[in-house]
Amino acid sequence: MPASAASLQSGSQSRYVRNFATTVGGQGTVLALGIFTGITSARLLGPQGRGELAAVTLWPLALALLTSLGLSQAIVFHSGKQRFTVLEIWTATLVIWLLQSIAVLGLGWAAIPILLRHHSPEARHLSLIFLAFAPLIMFVGYPASLLQGLLDLLSFNLIRVITPAIYAVGLAVLLLRERASVGEVVVLQILGASVAVAMGAWLVLGRTRGTPGIGLAWNRAACSGLLRFGWKSQLSSVTSYINQRFDQLLLSLFVGPRDLGLYVVAVALASSISFFPQAAGIVTIATGSSLAADEARKVIAQSFRVTLAALSLGCAALLVLCPWLMNVAYGPSYSSAVTACKILLPGTVALGLNQVLYDGARALEQPALPSYAEGLSTVITLGLLFLLLPRLGFVGAAIASTVAYTASLTLMLALARSRMQLSLRDLLGARRSVPVETTPNWEIQGT
Repeated sequence: MPASAASLQSGSQSRYVRNFATTVGGQGTVLALGIFTGITSARLLGPQGRGELAAVTLWPLALALLTSLGLSQAIVFHSGKQRFTVLEIWTATLVIWLLQSIAVLGLGWAAIPILLRHHSPEARHLSLIFLAFAPLIMFVGYPASLLQGLLDLLSFNLIRVITPAIYAVGLAVLLLRERASVGEVVVLQILGASVAVAMGAWLVLGRTRGTPGIGLAWNRAACSGLLRFGWKSQLSSVTSYINQRFDQLLLSLFVGPRDLGLYVVAVALASSISFFPQAAGIVTIATGSSLAADEARKVIAQSFRVTLAALSLGCAALLVLCPWLMNVAYGPSYSSAVTACKILLPGTVALGLNQVLYDGARALEQPALPSYAEGLSTVITLGLLFLLLPRLGFVGAAIASTVAYTASLTLMLALARSRMQLSLRDLLGARRSVPVETTPNWEIQGT
């Protein structure tokens, strides 16, 4: 390999390692804060109150995702490819977000009173208040996605840490007071999102400072480009959310708040190591979008291997320590959630590996591929929930989730081989590939 090519490959590798370390640190911080807030809210509210909190927030967030149009992934890809200026992407994002806001508010105002009719009037009222801020919560991810695509992962992770950090500080204050209401906890979540939006907008506008005009640059092609990429990714995002949250959504409709609270805690503990595949996916799409296809495949394979190793070790440890952790962290009142947590662990491995492959497919400009795997998973999830929920309750939901995640991974591995030119041997590093002399897009444009 020529010296210049070796230098480029070494530089690309060092950037990957640096970005991965930064993102793992950010995800680790989010995880630590999430563990604290999850445990604190569960202890302050008890199983009944924790279930009510889930019911209040789940439906507004589900409607926000339903109208998201895959915009976050589209922003990352287009800012990485630099097909449009930062200001053009930002302006198109604002226009699409305004339309999304109208849609989510209209749908939620009509649907939530019906969906939560079995819950208390106070819970329905709180859910509508949370719905009013759903556009703001949705918007948090857009400045972060723009900075992610530009490989400014330090700023990206800063934005993502703000919301859980403020939420954690607020819960700590309530913990010192030794009492809290569901309404107070909801207000803390809204406050955290508001501060994150302000910080994200400030960071993005800092990159456009000095541009002519009023800080906006309309480009119809940028808007249509985001929408074309986004709708292909949207189906996978929606079906992924259904697979990960439909069990909780159904439980909110058909079981009491206590069982829902137990299941939410089981999911939280089983997914406590999910920060690692999330970090790998973030770096994979951000780095891969700025590279030629052959180099992007190497990044995907590298992320897959480290994720597999981390998830295998983490889930093995959780399998042994789950009963002790549940008792120490959440308290004896949540001991019934241990069985569901153990059942969810194999699904956690499959879900994490899928996340890397999904973001890898998006980096290779194939955002529709995850939709196929998630579509299969959705069918399995719905079928098994229908069969198992009436008989086994939230334990049946755990079984349905793990089976669906595993089936989804199996199909995604087949798609990776046939459509992404990445076999399982490639992903596991069993096949040595010939180095390809490629230059990241941003380096070409910067010369």
